[in-house]
Amino acid sequence: MQFRSLPRLLPAALLIILSLGGSVSQLAAAPASIRVITATPGGDRREVTGELVVEARDGSLLVETPTQELQILPGGSIVSRTTAPEPEPLAARELGRRVLANLPDGFDLLTTRHYCICYSTSRSYARWAAALLEQLHRGFYAYFSQLGLAIKPGDEPLVVVIFADRRSYETAAAGDVGEASHSVVGYYNQLTNQITTYDISGIGGLHNPQTSGASRAGLAVLSSPRASGLVATLVHEATHQLAFNAGLHQRLAPIPVWLSEGIATFFETPDLTSTRGWRAIGGINQPRLDLVRRRFTPGLLQRMVAGDDPFRDPDEALLAYAHAWAAVSYFTRLRRGEFADYVKLLGDKQPLRRDSAETRCRDFQRAFGAGPDAIEQPLLRYLATLPARRAPASTP
Repeated sequence: MQFRSLPRLLPAALLIILSLGGSVSQLAAAPASIRVITATPGGDRREVTGELVVEARDGSLLVETPTQELQILPGGSIVSRTTAPEPEPLAARELGRRVLANLPDGFDLLTTRHYCICYSTSRSYARWAAALLEQLHRGFYAYFSQLGLAIKPGDEPLVVVIFADRRSYETAAAGDVGEASHSVVGYYNQLTNQITTYDISGIGGLHNPQTSGASRAGLAVLSSPRASGLVATLVHEATHQLAFNAGLHQRLAPIPVWLSEGIATFFETPDLTSTRGWRAIGGINQPRLDLVRRRFTPGLLQRMVAGDDPFRDPDEALLAYAHAWAAVSYFTRLRRGEFADYVKLLGDKQPLRRDSAETRCRDFQRAFGAGPDAIEQPLLRYLATLPARRAPASTP
């Protein structure tokens, strides 16, 4: 399986916090729709309309636009600010039309019940990806509803951008993730709320996009020697997008990376016997399990709970991901109620706040009744019970 070690675009979030001076006012009791006029030092003016998410004491604003994008408006650039009528949510095709306007030529649009897919590859590949994403959507909502979490209905379409090939993807992705675009096949951006990826089948331009079926594209993906990692990455990033839109996390909130990545790795396990490459939630993630068994590191869970540095260290990131998968697997199987309480607690965290290491550890202890170090031995005993191969726990 091809692993990724790209943080959840946290550096961008951190830059926004710093630009707000780390001084954020309380959010309003109810979201307010506003219209803001900004001006550049050169005098160019721009109008931004959307929902006010955060207001800083220096007058800077974080606004969510109708296309789901979070925009930071520095206080010094704001010329005027007025109340605006609350906009109607964009229908999928209108949202897609606006996204397409910012993409290179050659993109088309496919809408499904929950997704707005903008693609420059074959329609058959877009349909295969859409079927996989819809299956994941159903499973995600069913799983967390059964866990007792009050998740938000998935009313607004989720945007996925699929480039035809790796080269065009890397060119476009460089602005978001820099050099990391060369090492990952897709990513979720908290600022745009979009997944960006490319046709991992490698056949996007080789057949008639209107006549070939989704099954052919699926077979092309699954026949690749890299199929397991490719499918896992797509499911991984789509799980992040779902978590940030279903209310498990709030975008740009101080969600510990171990939890966010642990949930995504818990969902990502592929099943190459399925035509979609993925079938169920919570299967044994064999590469993660093998790694954590070989290199279980005392004290790493404590450091992951207290801070996110293990995920940003290239020498430790893969091991941190493996420990995160192991912890979420353990909690969801053996301590479901406490895990649900922890997710609820963190789901109330507001955007652009910063939690100290002490706060993060206190949140963990409040939910699980013990610190991370006390979890290590029960976690090791749980890992020892897992077979080398095992069927997934539940099927959406």
